[in-house]
Amino acid sequence: MFDADDLLDDTPRRKFEQTLAKRCREGDSFALMLVELERFSEVSKSSGRQAGDLLLYEIASRLRDKLGERDMAMRSGSNEFVVLALGVEQVGDAERLAEQLVERLEHPIFVAGTRFRLSASIGITLFPQHGDEWRLLLQHANEALYDAKAPGRGHISITFAAPK
Repeated sequence: MFDADDLLDDTPRRKFEQTLAKRCREGDSFALMLVELERFSEVSKSSGRQAGDLLLYEIASRLRDKLGERDMAMRSGSNEFVVLALGVEQVGDAERLAEQLVERLEHPIFVAGTRFRLSASIGITLFPQHGDEWRLLLQHANEALYDAKAPGRGHISITFAAPK
């Protein structure tokens, strides 16, 4: 698992992709989750970059606290994280973890005396059920995230990509 500093840095991307590819080759089951923070851009713009960075550190810390020692997470966009949860084989297990992540991320965050509330949507795909190649799995997770966001902002929805 990367620490909070690593989660905010793009340099772990290659290691994350290599780990993901290796897990696919070795056949280890896992869940791949795309976590998108809703309202983060608005909060960051209105409160400034420093507040946005502090929010990201807190979010990274909260992700780390809910993931296992062998699991990985990486910031993949301005308001998006990708999570690799190893050993997750069942849809129910992935859904429970995602619900825990959403619940934890939605707790208020205090930065410089200001209270922030964010919401999150998560798209989930499972290996090997939804694909056997890491790029395809990322595509499925992205499609699932799109479905999760469809009901609108602040809606908590966890969608599983259908096998193709």
